[in-house]
Amino acid sequence: MSKISIKEYIKEHRQELEQNPNVLKVGKILQYTPKFKIKAVEMRKQGYPMREIFELNKLPFNKDKNDMYVLKWIKQYDEQGKESFYKKNRGRNKNGKSGRPKKEIELSSDEKVLIQEKLIEVLRKENEELKKEYRLGKEVKQSGNEFKIKPTQDIFRYIHKIKDQVKISIELLCKYYEVSRSGYYKWVKTIPNRQKREEQDYADFVVIKKTWLKHNKKHGYLRINMDLKNDEGIVMNPKKIYRLMKKYGIRAEIRKVNPYLGIMQANKEHNYFENKLDRQFDVKEPDTVFVTDITYLIYGNQRYYLSVVKELCTREIVAWKLSRGLSLNLSLEIIDQLVKKYGKKKLKNTMIHSDQGVHYTNPSYVNKLKELNIIQSMSRRGNCLDNAKMETFFGHFKDECDYQQAKDFYELYKIVDNYMRYYNCKRYQWTLNKMAPTQYRNHLKAA
Repeated sequence: MSKISIKEYIKEHRQELEQNPNVLKVGKILQYTPKFKIKAVEMRKQGYPMREIFELNKLPFNKDKNDMYVLKWIKQYDEQGKESFYKKNRGRNKNGKSGRPKKEIELSSDEKVLIQEKLIEVLRKENEELKKEYRLGKEVKQSGNEFKIKPTQDIFRYIHKIKDQVKISIELLCKYYEVSRSGYYKWVKTIPNRQKREEQDYADFVVIKKTWLKHNKKHGYLRINMDLKNDEGIVMNPKKIYRLMKKYGIRAEIRKVNPYLGIMQANKEHNYFENKLDRQFDVKEPDTVFVTDITYLIYGNQRYYLSVVKELCTREIVAWKLSRGLSLNLSLEIIDQLVKKYGKKKLKNTMIHSDQGVHYTNPSYVNKLKELNIIQSMSRRGNCLDNAKMETFFGHFKDECDYQQAKDFYELYKIVDNYMRYYNCKRYQWTLNKMAPTQYRNHLKAA
């Protein structure tokens, strides 16, 4: 055998070793059959060298390990005989169980009654609020009902709480609750470490809650992760944020899912314009593909309309218009904003996608796009998912923007304007490398 390790040899010759009658099992190490162990001992006693014993039986040889094995087998052979190699006593005590034999403590009937009486007395002293809670340990009842077993950690906590009141030894309490006494003392020993972790958890939670409240309880753990990193310079694992939010009982207040979203299917498949976007929302170049739509905002008895254009690469809101009425000019004015922002030359051969609403099918809008050489794309009739990025934005807007607090149109406009600035500059998005849209745009320019 060449000078390679036994592990390497096993890896290369596994199939051959599995067929070897001297091998019991092939794993990370070789397990030899009792017959081979006896044979190896007898060959050694006859004067065979260690290496030759293994090589004659087509087995790999490692001087340090195999020498040790054979010496151990010789000792067993001399002290216990051949039969001992066929016994399976490894790791077993006299009772045939693995591990150290446990000291049995039998509770007498009087001891059980005494413990139950003292535990009942402790429970009587607890106030009514605590009695309503799901008690720790086994629930002690005089009615004779079955005990309800609780998690071991909770049992340890309960024993620690009542031990001084009931004046019963820890040994008896652990036996009564069927938990390990050594496990209890180990739990007690780690109390300071758990307290430190609890203090650190609470300190981190305070930071998380501050950010959660700052964003009107609308942000979940991923958004909070991005907020902390970008606004506070704090790096915290999203899994930790999720764990602490769950532990202390806070969660993002999100809108209800629209039950009809995604299931509306048109009976008539007629497009005014082809769906050229075809749900290809992951755009690599900025300012080449836009999506647009109109939604309504209701507060009090008033209804206003918000028209928005979103750029798909950076997810930035590049134009928006708030109107008291739903005139056809609403879609035209939003295109005028694009021309003012980008210029006609830069808009040439870009694409704008919308639904088949009357604002986007009227001749004035269609002709304006043709004059600007902007490619027009439309969703299939009744298929809102074709314009999912715009629908998603409006969903977040209505969930996060408190526009219903507005008292008049001017105040509503100000609230919407503040949200648009926040969305573009401060609303970090996981799919944008945890950046806000304008931040991501600058990142692309610098790359």
